Amino acid sequence: MNKRQIRQEVFKKYNGKCAYCGCELQKGWHVDHIKPAWHNWDGEDIKLRLKIEKGKDELDNYNPSCPRCNKWKSTFSIDQFRDEISMQIERLKRDSSSFRMALDYGLIKETETKVKFYFETL
Repeated sequence: MNKRQIRQEVFKKYNGKCAYCGCELQKGWHVDHIKPAWHNWDGEDIKLRLKIEKGKDELDNYNPSCPRCNKWKSTFSIDQFRDEISMQIERLKRDSSSFRMALDYGLIKETETKVKFYFETL
């Protein structure tokens, strides 16, 4: 398969939706490595410390992703990405007076919702 065909197969994997947030993919969507491929980087000591498993450049290791999710996921595993998203409320409460104000006045509500990716709902 050439790159264009691979990209088309990845796009179809979740019917043109981001594997993570489920939004409709737009022009400029990304092909995410589920397990990071670590191109052009040999920091083995850091990879070992972070317990990161190197992924391969193959169809089974690709997910369709919107740019936002792919940039946030970066080199995280699926579980690390889930944990990163889960920390956002605590970070907002710590760092954003606007967020705390909206909470205090009942404009937004915290939930105990667990992060579930789109591909996990199918």
